[in-house]
Amino acid sequence: MSYLVLPPHFLSMKKNIFYLLLLLPALFSSPAGGQVSQKTSSQKSNSQSSANQKPKLIVGIVVDQMRYDLLWRFWDQYGNGGFKRLVNEGFLCKNARFNYLLTVTASGHASIYSGATPAIHGIVDNYYFDRNTNKDVYVMSDAKVLTVGNETGASGMSPFRLMSTTITDELKLVSRDSKVFGIALKDRSAMLPAGHFADGAFYFDGITGNWISSTWYMKQLPYWLLQFNQTRQVNNYVSSDWNLLLPRSAYTMCTGDTTLYEHELAGEKLPIFPHHLSKEKISVLPYTPFGNTMTKDLAIEAIKNEKLGKRNATDFLCISFSSTDLVGHWFGPNSLELADCYLRLDKDIENLLNYIDENIGKENCLVFLTADHGGAINPDFGKDHNISGGVMMGDSLLDAANKFVSGFYGEGKWIAAIATQQVYLNQTFIASTKIAGDDVANKVSDFLMQQEGILCVTSPKYNINLCSPTVQQTIMNNFYPERSGDIFYSMKPGWIDWIFKEGTSHGTAFSYDNHVPLIFYGWKIEHGESVEKVVIPDIAPTVSSWLNIAFPSGSTGNPIPFIKLK
Repeated sequence: MSYLVLPPHFLSMKKNIFYLLLLLPALFSSPAGGQVSQKTSSQKSNSQSSANQKPKLIVGIVVDQMRYDLLWRFWDQYGNGGFKRLVNEGFLCKNARFNYLLTVTASGHASIYSGATPAIHGIVDNYYFDRNTNKDVYVMSDAKVLTVGNETGASGMSPFRLMSTTITDELKLVSRDSKVFGIALKDRSAMLPAGHFADGAFYFDGITGNWISSTWYMKQLPYWLLQFNQTRQVNNYVSSDWNLLLPRSAYTMCTGDTTLYEHELAGEKLPIFPHHLSKEKISVLPYTPFGNTMTKDLAIEAIKNEKLGKRNATDFLCISFSSTDLVGHWFGPNSLELADCYLRLDKDIENLLNYIDENIGKENCLVFLTADHGGAINPDFGKDHNISGGVMMGDSLLDAANKFVSGFYGEGKWIAAIATQQVYLNQTFIASTKIAGDDVANKVSDFLMQQEGILCVTSPKYNINLCSPTVQQTIMNNFYPERSGDIFYSMKPGWIDWIFKEGTSHGTAFSYDNHVPLIFYGWKIEHGESVEKVVIPDIAPTVSSWLNIAFPSGSTGNPIPFIKLK
């Protein structure tokens, strides 16, 4: 029975079954009589040599909503030990891109670690419309598990909708001694990288201020995380106001302190510095750079207490820095807040790398850094600088589209939902009429093409395509029939699907959303850079090839050939 389809009542047995499966090859490969053969000294030497070729620890870092150009926009303000150290000592892929349409957090993390696109791994968006229930479904929600670490015992989260294994899964499948952990403010950013077999995935509860997990992985939190929660160390991160790290004159790449392009934080009247924080405003913490600092500190606690990189196995720690995304959404990519968030993240990364140096050794640790997506400029900022763009909201499109189709075929709810550049037709209602689904789809296509912000429309199901080959391919790489809409549309450059005029969003086919940093550092990585194009699903097979383990089950990526090892 595949672990991916184990029924819910087996979840508590998951790891025992997993370890039993690992033992079977060894049992059946033993010589007759049950005696295990002795390795020759030469074989032992070769085995030890092979083991030494692998890193003791892999640290995967995902910076949420980091456009590639942000690596350089703040370059002069970065210190020498964070982003600059990764670039100056590691290997920089300067043309790394996502190759599907809906570049969002869940899909991005799933693609990085599975080596596949949403068309294969099934994580098509953060939410998708379920035709059976006529409701939006959060991709991590799982009524069969509970949260661990808070008092509510509420329904929990799990990676069960991820239809491919991850590189972390494949590592666990061949090395039962390896430890795998995921840490992020967001549950999806912790669990999807950690995969199905992880030792733990920890995420932040903004209501209680605790770090929590899921019964998918464990029955109770590890002692060191319980201690972190019980001592209310979270209060330390909001004990001081958020002020600019550097003098105001250093932020020459930003707009003014308060503009019409920005949101204010909860409880504020204006989005200006200093932003006042307190332990009564824990829920605001993720919208500040101190959410990243807390994530980094917890990652170091995991390395220390779980002895990651200190044992006779390759361990894997997945870290995602989520505050950059929340600050970007709230204030936009040209804001003082986002610039300051990156300068403080730079120091967090420096702190993490220094800890690895002192306790594990750079030569024993493979680090890669990338992002789950980029982000657009604020459309009003664009218009004020003569750049076209706008905001498109699916809810307002839904009513107008239904009225448009009703004008041809009579009153009715022809469309069930419109969300994130996808149209879900109301198949049940259409089947009750004498109107063909193809006719309805074509009318919807006509309606969409009349909208100012829409570039093109395509439908794999109804054989409609008004998109260029490049855009159509990104859509097909996002198309998972059970969860995707019947019709896709791509917005024009500069347009975003967002519920506010302030801040920004992401999730398009264009470079500001799909072009992200990709840096490999440490272990045996030779310094260098390349402008050759790679796609983000290439990351997992690249690391898998270095570990000599299977590629993730759904992987469509390829090992990056031009990164040289020492």
